[in-house]
Amino acid sequence: MSKFPFVIFILNLLLISSMNVNAVGFSVGGALTVEAETGFDAKNRARESHEKGITEEERLSITWAVNPAPPFFILEGKYRAQGICDALINQLKPTMSDVKHETVVMPQSRVNLHTEENENLCFPCVIQREHNTTWRFSDVTTLYPPLGIIALPKTIEPFLDENRRVSLKALVKSNKLTFAQPISRKYPDALQVLVDSLKQTPRYAPIAGTEATTRVLRQLEYGRVDFTLEYPSILKYFTLTEGDSKLQFYYTSELGEEKIPGAVGCTNNAWGKEAIDRINAALDEVVNSPVYRASQEFWQN
Repeated sequence: MSKFPFVIFILNLLLISSMNVNAVGFSVGGALTVEAETGFDAKNRARESHEKGITEEERLSITWAVNPAPPFFILEGKYRAQGICDALINQLKPTMSDVKHETVVMPQSRVNLHTEENENLCFPCVIQREHNTTWRFSDVTTLYPPLGIIALPKTIEPFLDENRRVSLKALVKSNKLTFAQPISRKYPDALQVLVDSLKQTPRYAPIAGTEATTRVLRQLEYGRVDFTLEYPSILKYFTLTEGDSKLQFYYTSELGEEKIPGAVGCTNNAWGKEAIDRINAALDEVVNSPVYRASQEFWQN
């Protein structure tokens, strides 16, 4: 037996044992999915709140925004609910048992819009940045490998340096290669300026829609585009679900191999401050739990 099915089997057992049972409802057109508490969960939480002297009206309510972006959130298929961010939410909910939780599925563009409009919500997987007015960040939840180039080796080999890294600037300046980008993806400033320089040229291919990251990799395999900027875990998910792939991940000269701190982000207002304070109080237990550590090891290594 290969190690991947075995690890996934263990993850399934751990995740299922730790998850609350949820009722799932769909809005008209299937645009929005909401996980709500079952009657059993609600009664347990009400009892716990009563024991702590907290009324139902006083209970903090957190709306978790998620979107179909595997392997961060996996909404269907073999690895359903076993994504990097799924594991975090699934552990935070029972640990924060005196908080009411609701999960809403929406595209990343809508997540950004709601937080910019100061609507109360939390997103479990954001990059912790020093200068940001939209999000209030939790303590660090994980360290992500940096973004890198994903492409076929024959495309990248001519551009590799002595450390087998590739310069995004060199790829852009070659004037021969087409760059594909999930339309909602944002990059660090040093890379974003290079990507922006391609946007008004025929060598820029924005990809929209559900699971755009996976669709970009399919376009690379078909030879319709030449390279993209992504995390290595996305290539791992693609290989696990689509089968063997010739695509490879390469570190960039611009970012190197320095890891990036991840965090929970909540709307930057008074509600967000309270939500983050409560999340931080639970994080030490969550990030050291066997379920969360197994998930991180599987996707990030």
